[in-house]
Amino acid sequence: ELMSFSYSHLFGLPPTGLRFFTVYGPWGRPDMAVFLFTRSILAGEPIKLFNNGNHTRDFTYVEDIAEGVIRASDSPAAANPAWDSSHPDSATSSAPWRIFNIGNNNPVKLT
Repeated sequence: ELMSFSYSHLFGLPPTGLRFFTVYGPWGRPDMAVFLFTRSILAGEPIKLFNNGNHTRDFTYVEDIAEGVIRASDSPAAANPAWDSSHPDSATSSAPWRIFNIGNNNPVKLT
């Protein structure tokens, strides 16, 4: 992200960064949490949690991720001349750069 911002600032490139969080759905990776939890539940085994269970996850369905990517690509990033570093907004910047978290904004605590 820092490198893309630097190139955006120096050369006027309009990158958009997208962060995906615990994506699940068809063709999902079998080593991801949703599949591991489901496999353990169906086998009657305890769910393996790390960090003493002190985790939160934002589960996002793959179709929602695809929609977010399409929407972000429909409008390239543009510089915001009114951008103020004392009140930063990750959706705008003094350079033509932006970053978005694509998730459902509803983290689930895993305990």
